[in-house]
Amino acid sequence: MMKKLFFLTNFFVLFLLVSVNAQEATDSTTAKKMDPQAAIYYNSGVELMKSGKYEDAIVRFDSSLTVTKDPRTYYMKGQALMKTNNMPDAKKAFETCLSLDSTYDQAAYALGNANLVLKNYDDAISSYEQAKRIAKTPAMKDEAEKSIALATDSKAIEFFNKGNELAKENKFDEAIKSYDQALAINNKDYKTYYQKGFTQLRANKIDDAIASFKSSLAINDSFDVAYMALAGAQTQNKEYEAAIKSYEKAISVTQNEAVKNNAKEGMTKTYVVLGNQYYKEKKFDKAVDAFKKATEMSDFDQAYLGLGKSLIEKKQYDNALAALDKASQFKKTVTDGAISYYKGVLYMNKGDKAKAVENFSAGAKDPNYKKACESQIAYMKAKEEQDKGKKK
Repeated sequence: MMKKLFFLTNFFVLFLLVSVNAQEATDSTTAKKMDPQAAIYYNSGVELMKSGKYEDAIVRFDSSLTVTKDPRTYYMKGQALMKTNNMPDAKKAFETCLSLDSTYDQAAYALGNANLVLKNYDDAISSYEQAKRIAKTPAMKDEAEKSIALATDSKAIEFFNKGNELAKENKFDEAIKSYDQALAINNKDYKTYYQKGFTQLRANKIDDAIASFKSSLAINDSFDVAYMALAGAQTQNKEYEAAIKSYEKAISVTQNEAVKNNAKEGMTKTYVVLGNQYYKEKKFDKAVDAFKKATEMSDFDQAYLGLGKSLIEKKQYDNALAALDKASQFKKTVTDGAISYYKGVLYMNKGDKAKAVENFSAGAKDPNYKKACESQIAYMKAKEEQDKGKKK
């Protein structure tokens, strides 16, 4: 943006770097003659500008201005001041130029540039609009229109960057307000919607975050990380099936292997969460389907454990045992106690009391499953005693 800004500024500096005769100006802004002594200082300043001696040029222009207050001299002084990065004084010079000649289109344009560098965005836009209104050439009008768009975008970017800084400081409400200010200027910036959504998610405004991510994707439906963020928010909101679709979309649009792998991992875990929900609801067919899809994505131990315990409920013991063995094979987060407990349940349901007790006894070594395993052993013993009593 800054590179473009100074390119435009330099364009008009070169456009006006012409000698002025001792008695009159040769530019088209005005046909007014310049005082001969003032013109000598002016011409000297112009030559110094061409040589890159901007500080010396400013001295010559000031000398010219002590003789006569000519708008052309204020304009050139402003350009020299911009070259020395003295934007506040350059702004004053262009403003003085325009106060002397309100039709000086190059001065209005240059004032816009100075205001833009100073981040006075509204003033920059106003100056560019003035340059457009009084433009003496199609080229000036075209550049003014482009610069209005540039200043408008810059203003939105400033609010966007401010939002990012506030978010880093955990000032979430203020950050969201700043993103909204950016979007009020440019509501087609998908990255601003994404950052707003990410900040809303951190502020635990999940529904709002989902809406922002969807707005981002409505503008750019190939924005892979927005699908990932949306999936995460949907998972937090217990919208598991919607989250899975978002992960699938991320995989379909991304060219980034890391994003693709993260999406697959996210899908796997979401299928497990969904499967566990179905299991609690005793919807065992749906649970089996969800856990199977998870295992198709990756060898995740939790998925195999969930599949095993769901298949036990469907009395598919051989398949359940195979799933539990897989959970043991790829064990990372699942404990031996969990696997032993469900194997114990499996063998108990099959009527193999010896293997059931063997697995429950192994599971009882796990503090998290100790009580459950001992309870099952006690239940089996009590039932065995009851059965003996009935035979007598």
